[in-house]
Amino acid sequence: MSLSELCSDFITNTRLKDQTERNIIEFAEAPWGLGMGSLPDVPPMFPVQKFFFKSYYNIPLCTNERNIIIKDKFCEKERFRFTEVEYLKFLNDEGRINITEVTGDPKDTRQNILLVIGRRGTKTSSIAILVSFETYKLLRKSFPQQYYNIMPDQEIRISCVATNQEQAAELFRMITGHLERAEYFRKYRNKPTLSYMQLNTQRDLDQYNGNRPSLRLVASPCSGRGLRGHNNVIAVLDEMAFFFESDSSVDRSDKTIYESVTPSVAGFNSPEGEPHGRIVCISSPGTRTGKFYELYQRSLEPDCKDILMIQAPSWEVDYTLSPKYLRAKYLENPISYDAEFGANFSDKISAWIENDQVLKMNIIPGLKLKTIDYARIPHFLGIDVGLKNDGTAIAITHIEKRPSADGSGMKDYIELDFIASRYASDEGKEFFTPDEMAEWICSFMNKFFIVKGIMDQYYGLALLPVFHDKGHKQIECVHVTREYSSRVYQNLMVKMLDGSLRIPEGDEILMDGRKTKDLPLIREMLKLQATQHSKYIVTVEAPEIKGLHDDESDAFGRSVFAATEYLTTVGASSGNNRATSTQTGASYKKYLRKQRRNAVHTNRPSRAIQSEIASKGMMGSRFPNSLISRRMGI
Repeated sequence: MSLSELCSDFITNTRLKDQTERNIIEFAEAPWGLGMGSLPDVPPMFPVQKFFFKSYYNIPLCTNERNIIIKDKFCEKERFRFTEVEYLKFLNDEGRINITEVTGDPKDTRQNILLVIGRRGTKTSSIAILVSFETYKLLRKSFPQQYYNIMPDQEIRISCVATNQEQAAELFRMITGHLERAEYFRKYRNKPTLSYMQLNTQRDLDQYNGNRPSLRLVASPCSGRGLRGHNNVIAVLDEMAFFFESDSSVDRSDKTIYESVTPSVAGFNSPEGEPHGRIVCISSPGTRTGKFYELYQRSLEPDCKDILMIQAPSWEVDYTLSPKYLRAKYLENPISYDAEFGANFSDKISAWIENDQVLKMNIIPGLKLKTIDYARIPHFLGIDVGLKNDGTAIAITHIEKRPSADGSGMKDYIELDFIASRYASDEGKEFFTPDEMAEWICSFMNKFFIVKGIMDQYYGLALLPVFHDKGHKQIECVHVTREYSSRVYQNLMVKMLDGSLRIPEGDEILMDGRKTKDLPLIREMLKLQATQHSKYIVTVEAPEIKGLHDDESDAFGRSVFAATEYLTTVGASSGNNRATSTQTGASYKKYLRKQRRNAVHTNRPSRAIQSEIASKGMMGSRFPNSLISRRMGI
């Protein structure tokens, strides 16, 4: 055995026999612990990582070693070198930390931590170190259930929540890698599965010979229901700003996850009443919305004493990042670079269509709008109703089966047949009446074979009775939430990128000194702005500039969305090729049967009319039609 191995073995055995509980820095660097920087092939922690942990666990900061290197945003030039105390002051001056000093008193700690860190900023590595240390602290108690005054055999959990299964698996591998490598955990650990690892306390070993482990480390995708009901002494929310809320469920939103874990950590208090349950929120910043940003704002309030907040860009935490990589990311999108790597929250307002060719490649030269279509194939109507300040717009599309541009076979295209909008101010009116707009829209339903229409219920409910009176019951009023609108525009973007739209040309006009055949719809869509609320939710609308609108874009998006739903549920492509139009009727009948199954149709008079008929002695079918017509308003 070499001299270095003898020294390492001596240090390991000595420390293992030492019963003194170590702090997180000593544990992470000790050969018997994680061995970071002290064992071969195990790199040391970055200086800023050490600063995070010292600030959180209130360990005295270093005052004489300037090892914290601050570079520029491309990690090319060194700007400053700080001691840990100087770095604390630097963060304070920039408003990126919510404490002014680290007292060094272990009892003077903040229960929760909020780390706002840029991408590639060692977030996963930091979580793995923290979780390993908290596991070490639990095992040091021998019988943690007794210490925390809970049932003797009740399981204690450390839960790590990530945005998806892949990220959860990556985090879990790093944590279990520490636990399986560290000498300290050898007698306590069990073989990990793909998603959890069980550990025995000393009491589990003594009483059950290790057959009933009572500690469980779990890493899973975000789910509020999955976190409820468990005893979580530590809950780590990795990339919390990108937990998302969907139309079908709010179970994965950052707010739901946070509210699910908060009660679960509340039961872990020391015998002296000091809270030991912790919630660790760590993420690259998203937009100025959501629970993560709400906690960030609360952490900056003067009376906030339970959250430690630290905000640091990627190049500040890991000063070894490749300048070439960072410059490439900056050139891709300078706005998102400031948020994703610079760790700054952003409103994420940008052009929805950044490259106009994405839209214009769907314009078909020579194709023109129609005013009527005699072909009996399904058409889809998108309606955006505005009676006073906004305009009312309609868009009509149908599905065409044509050879794909790459020659790979036949492909379903969604073709725009007609689009128009009306504004009360353009017609010298203060507002439109619902009946007026309903009559205008109905005039196009007689010119196209409309099988499905979508409109916002805000004004749409006022138009719906007119549609029904005229026999147009295929129009659906929907509650256009932010999530629904996001789905409509994301679907429209997918169709544009896929080249699955067929948009006609307009008449040639002179615009800004240049000739163009773009429809007003095209010009409107190219001016739309997108506000990114989360990774999956986006709001698309016109800029707040006089003369700019988004009404035709909304109508077109809804029409394309209705056609896409039809393709998904009915498989309309089999019947919408004009060359094989004999199949169209069968396809439409299939669709109509499905619609009728979801509706109730009756011509029976109301109970009030039947009561009046009965009171006048006119029973069965022998009552005057004039009475029914008068009472039903026919």
